[in-house]
Amino acid sequence: MSISASPNFSNPNPSLQGFHCCTSSSSSSSIESNKSPFTIIFVKGLPQSTSEGTLNTAFSQFGEVSRVKIVTDKKSKQPLGFAYIWFTSMESAQMAVKEMNGKFFDGRFVLVTIARPGSCKTQPRATPYKF
Repeated sequence: MSISASPNFSNPNPSLQGFHCCTSSSSSSSIESNKSPFTIIFVKGLPQSTSEGTLNTAFSQFGEVSRVKIVTDKKSKQPLGFAYIWFTSMESAQMAVKEMNGKFFDGRFVLVTIARPGSCKTQPRATPYKF
């Protein structure tokens, strides 16, 4: 499954147009469907040393986390300092945002918000005009 093809998520930072978030899963639920049972939060300001396991452990205290994805550069595979976390309930996601937004996490202050629709979509690159 590729999240980058989803019409439901766009990149929250337009300056990161060449970057994308994609993951694979063998589960039967599909992120691409418009009726996703998950609530996704966006976490920004993470150090490169943060792992998906660390985020899963930290955010699981607010409710059931179904998936964590740290966004990486397509070419270098280096983390870009932000991640998406899928919660199984809206209440858990809202509690995580309330408790973690602006807090010191893994050596940095992080911004935590509910992900906007379209926040994980690949932005097409403009091709230069050829004469």
